[in-house]
Amino acid sequence: MAGARDAFVQIGATRDGLDPYLHCARRRGMPAVLVETPAYLRWRRRLNRLPFDLELAVADPDDTGQVGSALRAAQVVPALVLAGFDRYVPTAFRFARAAHVAPWPYTGRHFTPVDKARQRAALRRHAPEALQPGYVQVAPAAVGTDGEEADGHGADGRGTYGPDLPAALAFPQVVKPVDGAGGLGVTLVRNSAERALALRDAAAAVNYGGAAFSGLLVEEHVPGTEYSVQGIAWDGRARLLTFCEKVVLPERNGTLQGFRETCHLAAPGPAAPPGLTALAQDCVSATGYAEGPFHVDVIKNDRGLFFIEMGFRLSGFGLEALVTRVSGLNWAEQAFAAHLERKAPGRPPDTGRRRPAAGQLLVTDPRQLARAETLPAPQVHVQVSPPVPGPDGFTERELAGLASDRRRHAAVLGRVTVEHDDPAWVRDRLLYCAGEEAGG
Repeated sequence: MAGARDAFVQIGATRDGLDPYLHCARRRGMPAVLVETPAYLRWRRRLNRLPFDLELAVADPDDTGQVGSALRAAQVVPALVLAGFDRYVPTAFRFARAAHVAPWPYTGRHFTPVDKARQRAALRRHAPEALQPGYVQVAPAAVGTDGEEADGHGADGRGTYGPDLPAALAFPQVVKPVDGAGGLGVTLVRNSAERALALRDAAAAVNYGGAAFSGLLVEEHVPGTEYSVQGIAWDGRARLLTFCEKVVLPERNGTLQGFRETCHLAAPGPAAPPGLTALAQDCVSATGYAEGPFHVDVIKNDRGLFFIEMGFRLSGFGLEALVTRVSGLNWAEQAFAAHLERKAPGRPPDTGRRRPAAGQLLVTDPRQLARAETLPAPQVHVQVSPPVPGPDGFTERELAGLASDRRRHAAVLGRVTVEHDDPAWVRDRLLYCAGEEAGG
């Protein structure tokens, strides 16, 4: 394809095998352009993902200058720029603002998608009554060789904390990158020795694409049930499409314990508890996010709802399809139409009957697939992931840049989707497939 006007440009490929924005562009007859690293473009082709009309290899898709140069060289004039993967959400917003194309300025003329630490600070300013875990932010460069922080920085940017401050937080604690996603680099620690090891490992780890993490959080672990909400911001108002109860299983990370989101049990957004809806609105207002898809992760216990983090994007791990199935609205289409055509989010279609409950399991063990295949179709649908590409044809440097993808996403062997009128039936089947670790 030589040149393209009024194109849809996606920065970063999806990792879950779904390409919802690509389908949105094709329904409109728009040229679809994907910008990614050369290594991941080759990795993606080996996975037999759907091809875009034009795929541009850029050494660092986080560099808006490189992205702009590649688009100009290919004579691409974008009409809409969105991120396909959370790693490049800030890049997509920066580029759209610089190029004066959608979704700018309707997301907020000065909106910047802030990281986890800045989300916490923004929510505290806007809604100080909102519950959050106790936490501190640590710069990776400040982590000493023994793993303890030599000089931490307050999440509000107004002070420098000494190396003993995290000791004031109750154990267990969670160490996580401020700009990671999908559980990458997230570790549960039970004492100061484990925390030191987790901080050292996280400071030495890399984000997707091989970039360094910009910062780390140490926060108190909040026990309870994990939830997420999926919605659309429109004119500064949060509209919930669905909310999900999550099952998060432990995952060994060397000698430490990590996490992997395994099950999601989805329900329509209008059925969400009022507190969940109000917290989602507080997050949208606090961050100044006026338009676009979002999700918010929370933990609920007997003290209430604790804010954990927010994403300014469609969720990964196949959740986009689950949201569409449960809400009756195509989540990607709602976002695409809002940004490009200034269409307000729609309302779920009135089918005259309650929409069935649905959930999904990300399979990481062959025994989970075997259990799922014993359950009845069509209520239980099993989708097996394509074989993981081997390292042949990639340089050592490229494999280093693909390390997080190879570790996190390549471990997913498939996806099990369960749908039924009875939410308890869905839960039981998902937990059965997940196995004993999830309580099934």
